[in-house]
Amino acid sequence: MIGINKQAKSIMDKLTQGLNEPGDHREIDNAQGAFMSVHVEQVGNCDLGQLFSIAHYYAQNGDLMKDPDMVFLKGADGNYYPIEFQQDNLGIYQCAVEWEGGRINGYRQKIQKDMAVFAGTWMKNIRSQQGI
Repeated sequence: MIGINKQAKSIMDKLTQGLNEPGDHREIDNAQGAFMSVHVEQVGNCDLGQLFSIAHYYAQNGDLMKDPDMVFLKGADGNYYPIEFQQDNLGIYQCAVEWEGGRINGYRQKIQKDMAVFAGTWMKNIRSQQGI
């Protein structure tokens, strides 16, 4: 799989710092409402490492909408590999990995690469918007 670039990894390290157990989470809102806050959660573990969700949310008709939400696998090498993308307002859900019995047994190369490229840009925007 393709990991995110070094600059994005540095930002992810800051976002996920101290989130060691499933359910550990934080909200970052350093922009005082000028931009959507960033929600970070350690959502689980798998055979290859920790899983983290990074998301923006907004409310629409009483429902929380993901704008977007990405799940990253933090591998043994310390890098982050995007494996899932969801954008509710566009009806998009993509999973780049194939799961079998709680283990990753394959992945969709093109989708995963596209997620890694997007994540690089998104992390840069988060750093700028939140002053990280």
